[in-house]
Amino acid sequence: MGTASTASAQSPAVSSAGGVARFSLESVVEADEFAGQNASNRPQIVVDVSLAVRMGDHWQIYVRPWFRLPRPNSPTAPAAPWDKELYQAGVQYERRGPIALRIDAGYILSPIGLGLYDVRPGINPTIVPHLSYLTPMPAFDPTVPRVSAVSATYPLGGQITVSGARWDARAAVVNSAPTRIYAVGSPTNPRQTPVFVGGAGVTPTTGLRLGASFAHGLYATPEEITVSVPEGRTMTMAGGEGEWAFGGTKISGEILRTGFERIGGTAVAYEWFVQGQHTLSPRWFVAARREGTSAPPLINGIAVGSRTDLEIFEATAGFRATRDVTLRSSYYTRQFYGATTWTNQVGFSVVWAQRWW
Repeated sequence: MGTASTASAQSPAVSSAGGVARFSLESVVEADEFAGQNASNRPQIVVDVSLAVRMGDHWQIYVRPWFRLPRPNSPTAPAAPWDKELYQAGVQYERRGPIALRIDAGYILSPIGLGLYDVRPGINPTIVPHLSYLTPMPAFDPTVPRVSAVSATYPLGGQITVSGARWDARAAVVNSAPTRIYAVGSPTNPRQTPVFVGGAGVTPTTGLRLGASFAHGLYATPEEITVSVPEGRTMTMAGGEGEWAFGGTKISGEILRTGFERIGGTAVAYEWFVQGQHTLSPRWFVAARREGTSAPPLINGIAVGSRTDLEIFEATAGFRATRDVTLRSSYYTRQFYGATTWTNQVGFSVVWAQRWW
C-alpha cells in the first residue's frame, strides 16, 4: 500500500512518549502552463501543504490544506479566484511489528484508487493529474447527480490497515461513495451515507505488488434523486492494481469497474491507466501515462444513447535542477467524452518541494 500522498510523515524513533515528540512540515508549490489547441496560455498555480504532529510512540495528528489558482478557460477569460480546500485532517495510530497495524480516522485519502497517490505535484511523474478522477462522466441517468467512474476524494471516515512482510489488507467505512468528490466544507458535497471499502495486496518479490479493491454503498441518496423513491441508488466498484519497481524504472497501473444501480438495470463504467517512470541519471528522468474512462450510455425513457470515452496520453521529460526544484516538460493529448478529434498541447512546469522539519 502506498503512503506517498498521505499527510503523515515518516520519522525516526520518538524521544518521549508523554507529549508532543515530533512534528513535520512539508510544502509543495507548482506552476504550470500549456500551449496548443484549446489552451489558455496562462499559468496554473498549486500549493499543497502537509503538517504532522507525532503524539507519543504510536499516535500522530495530521492536516493537509490545499490551494489552487486555476487557469482561465480561455485566453480572454478573467482570472479565477483561488480554490481553497482541506484535503486531509485526521488522527493516526501506528504500531510496527511482524504484523503492522495502522488506524486512520478523520478526513482521509479515499481508500480506493491507485491514482490518488499521484495527486501531490512533487510525486506525480507527469504534469497533468489523473483527469479520469477529476472529470465527471456524462449523465447516464437524468434522475441522479453526475458521477465519475472513480473520484479524487477525501471523505470523512475510518480505516484499518494491517500488513506483513509480503501482504497487506485494509477495511474502511467512509461517508460518501468514491464516485463522488467530497471536500471539507464544500457546498457541493454529496449527502453523507456510509460506504464500505476493502482491499488487499501481495508482494511476491521485492519491488512487485499486486492488489485488489472493492467498494459498495449508495452513490445517490433518496434526497438527491429527482423522482420520489423509498431508497437510494447503490454502486459497486471492484478493480485490480499493480506496481513494479526495478533498477531505475517504476511501472504502475489499475483497472476499475463500477456498476451503478439505475431504473431498469445497471450502468457500468470502466476506468484504467498505466504509467511508467525511468531515471536516466541523478538529474534526468522520463515518464508517460495512458489513461481512459468508458462511460455508460444515457437511457432516457425508451431512448438509449451510446457509450462515450475519455482518453488521455502524456509523455514527460523531467530535470531535477536542485534537491528541491524539478522542471518538467510534456507533450499532452486528450479526447474528451463525445469528441471526434484529439486536442494536442505542450506544457512546462516548475515544482518546488521543501521539507521544513
